Amino acid sequence: MHNERLDERLSDEELELFVQYLHRFANHDVDISVRMEAGYPEHPVYVLFGRDYPPVGDVADYRRPFADRRQVTSKSDINDGG
Repeated sequence: MHNERLDERLSDEELELFVQYLHRFANHDVDISVRMEAGYPEHPVYVLFGRDYPPVGDVADYRRPFADRRQVTSKSDINDGG
């Protein structure tokens, strides 16, 4: 896979899409673990996705991206007739 925009940061929209894809990948493609190398070969980033490993460090150190953006399904209130 080659990306002409490798030197650019992700836009907010691209980051949100990446996180959506990451959730799908984790739910459907990670049985026990997947190890990957990404980024420039001179400065690689090593990534481990795993289900059978305890988290490194404190669980509270991990955050779920965009978890504060809950979708509102209805703004009506039962008391306002809506």
